[in-house]
Amino acid sequence: MMARLSADPLVKYVYARCRRSGAGKVLVATSTEGSDDVLYNYCKAERIPAMRGDIDNVVKRYADAARAAGIEYICRVCGDTPFVDTALIDALFDTLISGKLDYAAPDRQTCAPGFYCETFTLKALTKVLESAKSPDDLEHVTKYILDNRDKFAVKLVDAGLNPDFARKTRFTIDYPEDIETGRKIAARLSADYSFTSRDVLEAVREIG
Repeated sequence: MMARLSADPLVKYVYARCRRSGAGKVLVATSTEGSDDVLYNYCKAERIPAMRGDIDNVVKRYADAARAAGIEYICRVCGDTPFVDTALIDALFDTLISGKLDYAAPDRQTCAPGFYCETFTLKALTKVLESAKSPDDLEHVTKYILDNRDKFAVKLVDAGLNPDFARKTRFTIDYPEDIETGRKIAARLSADYSFTSRDVLEAVREIG
């Protein structure tokens, strides 16, 4: 998260990108492990709202952060997606709230990983904490919801963000070699994070 994607490290890039959406609050939910001290301290120094919680029970970490921030509706954006689609964030919130759903997200077949995000309610997370037993269900925030759709109101939408030409390009940042790809894409995008997914896809096409 501290690797530089542009002038800023990845964590600030993702934060600034999310701030381009209509989300009322954006915060980093990291762990209390010592390995995350550098990340947390950087956020505090840069005045990026950040909270810490259990490294394994990520469902509780999210729920605690939401309660502390007074948030009922949550969009989860992974730290490896600097090019997350901000219009998708807004559309999913609209779908979640207007449909009185527990969970709304893109069908993964229609959304490249680099654009992906998912929305859900604090009420749904609370239900997961009351019902889930396995460590996997508590580590992976929405796994229990998706594995138990009979217990939740779930909707998957067609995002239209997975063109064939982009499927061979990794524009999530999971491995050291992904940073270089991310830098090449970022160099072709507006420095104020106002780019669209169409701009990202054009950059992906250009770098091949």
